[in-house]
Amino acid sequence: MNNQLYIPLKLEETSLKLLEDIFKSIAENIIQQIEDEKNIQVYMNKKQASSYLGVSFNTLKKFIEEGLPVIDVSGIQMIRRQDIDNFLESKIK
Repeated sequence: MNNQLYIPLKLEETSLKLLEDIFKSIAENIIQQIEDEKNIQVYMNKKQASSYLGVSFNTLKKFIEEGLPVIDVSGIQMIRRQDIDNFLESKIK
């Protein structure tokens, strides 16, 4: 089974270059997003979590008061990335 689709087009050189640049930019953005995802830890301390959110430490404390889950293991508090994302999603109006 051949899943390839061929669409014959006649484009000028400038149009081809523009399309090439667009596809290259899209690919670079996807690669950067994948790299960024790899660099984000699953479990973060509060400082890392506030950096991930792009908010101050005090704002993070407010989020915790509003229900952002915190994991406490032997006095060490960690916040799971998925919990942060879920918390933000729950605030969409």
